[in-house]
Amino acid sequence: MHIEKPPAGTPEFDEWLLEKLRKRAEELFNADIPEECHDVGVGRSVGPKKASDLMPEKTVAEDITIDKEQRLSKFKVVK
Repeated sequence: MHIEKPPAGTPEFDEWLLEKLRKRAEELFNADIPEECHDVGVGRSVGPKKASDLMPEKTVAEDITIDKEQRLSKFKVVK
């Protein structure tokens, strides 16, 4: 049975949202962890507060620098 979403800002909406979030949290916390991920551990995943911080355009310069350092680290400096 699907309950219609009440109008936002009403006490009914708050109750509806809380119930929806409880169900989702129960699904997430009771999910089976695949065998290959057991060594990762149990806990919550975290990330930046803003989704825009995940944009690859912001890290391109950093990625290039890291790649360059890794390529050059294979060589021995001879003077």
